[in-house]
Amino acid sequence: MKSFFIAAFLILSAVPVLAQSSASDSVVVSDASNVALNQDNPSVIISRKDKHLIVVGASSDYDDMDNNGMLAYTTTDMGKTWASSRLPLTVNQNFYTYGEPAVVCDNSGTFYYAYITNDGADSAGNISFATSPDGKNWKNETPINNNTTLAGFPDGVSICVDNSPLSPRVGRVYAVWNQYFSDPLLFTQQGVTISWSDNGCKTWSTPKLLGSSDDYQEVRTGKNGEIYVSVSDSNGFGQLLFTSIDGGNTFDSQGELIGLFRSYPYFPIDATTGYTRLKGSVGFAAFPYISFDVDLTTNRIHCVFGDFQDSLAIQYYVYSDDNGKNWSDQEIVGLSVGDPISADRFDPSVSVDQKTHEAYILYYSSESDVKNIMTAPFRIRVRDTTKQMLSATFDPLVVERSATTDPYIGDHTASDAYDSIYVAGWTQNKTGLSDGDVFVYVSSPKSAKNGVEVPVLLHSNSAWLSAPYPNPSSGKNISFSYYLPHASNINLDLFDATGKLVRHLLSASKEEGSYVEQFSLANITEGSYMIRMVTDTGQLSRKLVIMK
Repeated sequence: MKSFFIAAFLILSAVPVLAQSSASDSVVVSDASNVALNQDNPSVIISRKDKHLIVVGASSDYDDMDNNGMLAYTTTDMGKTWASSRLPLTVNQNFYTYGEPAVVCDNSGTFYYAYITNDGADSAGNISFATSPDGKNWKNETPINNNTTLAGFPDGVSICVDNSPLSPRVGRVYAVWNQYFSDPLLFTQQGVTISWSDNGCKTWSTPKLLGSSDDYQEVRTGKNGEIYVSVSDSNGFGQLLFTSIDGGNTFDSQGELIGLFRSYPYFPIDATTGYTRLKGSVGFAAFPYISFDVDLTTNRIHCVFGDFQDSLAIQYYVYSDDNGKNWSDQEIVGLSVGDPISADRFDPSVSVDQKTHEAYILYYSSESDVKNIMTAPFRIRVRDTTKQMLSATFDPLVVERSATTDPYIGDHTASDAYDSIYVAGWTQNKTGLSDGDVFVYVSSPKSAKNGVEVPVLLHSNSAWLSAPYPNPSSGKNISFSYYLPHASNINLDLFDATGKLVRHLLSASKEEGSYVEQFSLANITEGSYMIRMVTDTGQLSRKLVIMK
């Protein structure tokens, strides 16, 4: 398997462009960066004026960003060739460039590029902005927070432009980020914060603190100018969606996106790197954050969120048609043929094509490796029956951090879709830990009829049962989900540690699909239990610990 990885990767490294084809897509996969710099955390966007113009932002080595400015790459031929440019150096030369780019485009074709700067002591920072009419020639704009409104430094910026013609605030640029506080006594406090500009990033509203966050937030707008801010937080809030229908004057938290998974059982921290790992000492550092996008015609919110269950990272898809107040049943994203929980899936990115109304999901996965070690980016089109691996498989043993190198794959993937063009970006590293590259996949997908009316993701040949939540449980109820590949009779029962039946939970006939169930724990004593699901084709069990 290792020899396959080296051979496949050498093909990608030696040939700048790898063309692929299928019955439905015209595809190009290329190394957009192709320079001898470690790069990661890509952001990708398609021009809303010329759909063949695509811009990619990327972080590079800190010294490179500080001395030369942030990187931008552009293509006008579907990724076959790429040109590079630099943003002007940051306005405040006392701040160091920390990267984490976010790039968007408005209806006129103007690109907006945001990134983080920091004083190097984690006591002050800015969110800097530049604009460009073509993705090549950039001009600095006004930073959001020159450390005058909020103490501390920002991190993890996400931006969007209100591009809905029905919105009273069309053209407004929004930015959200995670604000760390500089006071040592408050350092552990952090919060998702929002600001906006109505004049092309020349002035900004006073930043508004919305709530707790863990540095993974996204912002999008709806067809009537609604503002949606997702929050991923392991310290109590869980996974939330903040919404505003009055231009940001007030926000309502609609509650957990999915109440089952609002806390995250982190894996042990690796002693060498100090990061939590998907596979212990082997594999990527990862966090189960949310990604979402909004259809500006229907106002449907398409959302993918992560969870850790049974020592594996998984992804769920849900949608909402009422501003996040109610959500569909979750669909399990990216099931393999065979054992559906044999692979890690993490770092999602969701994009809606506002012309075709199709939704796409990008994520990292080890589905192609039976040993659950080697990982590659995959794309799913909602309602599709197939998935597409976007690059050669690569090995987390090679790309993880070490004592002498920093071949980091970044905190996230990136994607965009517009007018039948789909683009995805991710980080991949050359052999020998020499160079982190930003790879980009560009396709012209064949549109599916009624592409997103009924979300049907990839199916598995096997049934699946989630771990119960919360677990351990000290409350009154537990919840869990399960997946049936075929219509089946189903029985759910709770057994104690001796194998004695404690409570019959459910007997029913169910159609193929994903389901969520909630059951009462009333009159059940503390101890260790087993939930057993029996279907027409077999049975599955999950442990449950009850604490009173």
